[in-house]
Amino acid sequence: MSTRTGTLGPTLTVATEPAEPAAGDAVTATAVLVNDCPFPLRGAVLYLVDPGATTAARTIPLGDLRRGAKVTRSWRTSMPADVAGDIAFTAHLLFDVDGRSADCARSAKTVSVPYEPNGVRDPYRTFATTDDARFGQYGSQLVIWAGGGDLSGGRDEKGGILLPGSVAASGSVQVKTVGLSGSDNPSAKYGIAVANDLNAPEKGGYAVLTMSKSYGLEFMTDSDGDGHLDTWAGGGASAHPAWLRLVRSGTAYTAYSTTNGLAWNEIASATVPSANGALDAGVVASAVNLNHPGTTVRAVFDRFTVEES
Repeated sequence: MSTRTGTLGPTLTVATEPAEPAAGDAVTATAVLVNDCPFPLRGAVLYLVDPGATTAARTIPLGDLRRGAKVTRSWRTSMPADVAGDIAFTAHLLFDVDGRSADCARSAKTVSVPYEPNGVRDPYRTFATTDDARFGQYGSQLVIWAGGGDLSGGRDEKGGILLPGSVAASGSVQVKTVGLSGSDNPSAKYGIAVANDLNAPEKGGYAVLTMSKSYGLEFMTDSDGDGHLDTWAGGGASAHPAWLRLVRSGTAYTAYSTTNGLAWNEIASATVPSANGALDAGVVASAVNLNHPGTTVRAVFDRFTVEES
């Protein structure tokens, strides 16, 4: 993939050897920069970034680059061993033009590694109320494959991954929703859930915050402690990726979302009188296939955290 600044260049590309590396492989990544601009680039600096990294593996000052100049730089790195999804090897160029700074070009070679069910590791546990649920864990990502007719209306059919007894009387649960795929219906939902016991929501304290294409954000709670979600708030468009957060203060729950991880928007608050003691927290997914029989979904979550306030 090449990236151009403006309508003329520069052109920046990234390639890898091997071309399609597998998890754990040693990799040589190569960035090629061509100054296609009708002017020189001043003070160019090339940043070469490993998969999943937030800082550059190599920072290379290139100085001034004349029109038509071509620069090739390589770096040795590797595919993470415990990874799936889209993995990017990235090159990022900063330069000055006519006294203006912070012009840039960016390119990435993206490798797609398939998600496969591989179970979860301690301290996580799984639970399901649909027979076809499967689970996976890749680094900080949690993955659920599931069918299920609905998450409300008395059906409550889902697959989930939980941290038992992790939510204190004053605490929060948060996750980044990465993507929902593999379904032929727009009603499929994924998100976070809390309860006194997520394996037995009828024990009280039950609430979920989900997103779907059809219904957007949905904050649902069990107001009478019978294990069925009977209150609702939310709506609007969903976005991928996004962040979801549930904050608990005793029996009061407040739901939030954000598309950038910074500016949180409050969705609604609700009282769940049956919430008692430390709650289970988890991520959940359901195909919501009541009107789309047989469909399933794959839900990918990242950075699932539980914190005490």
